[in-house]
Amino acid sequence: MKYRNAVLKYLSPAPETHEPPHHSLLLPGLLLLLPLAALASTTGEEFLAFYQFIYDAATGYLGRGIAITGGLVMMGVAAGTGKVVIAAAGMVLAIFGALGPTIIDQIFGSALIY
Repeated sequence: MKYRNAVLKYLSPAPETHEPPHHSLLLPGLLLLLPLAALASTTGEEFLAFYQFIYDAATGYLGRGIAITGGLVMMGVAAGTGKVVIAAAGMVLAIFGALGPTIIDQIFGSALIY
């Protein structure tokens, strides 16, 4: 009987506490960060180096290598499992990874975005 009471005590719900929920601090915290959003609409000169690095990595040998490697890995998984859909997804990944940055550059290069 002593064992049964210990199990029931362990399974019983915890007593309710009357502490305020922690998500009640979320709205005031977001309101404190709101003035910083106004500073984000500057020219963005401080992000130029980051943008250039990501763009060069995506359009250069790194991006193409990752795309081809991902395609080969998915084709290997498809050969191991015998599913053609995975092989097709790997081919799409490799093609989009190799040609995607050029296509996206043409789309955004021709648009007038202010």
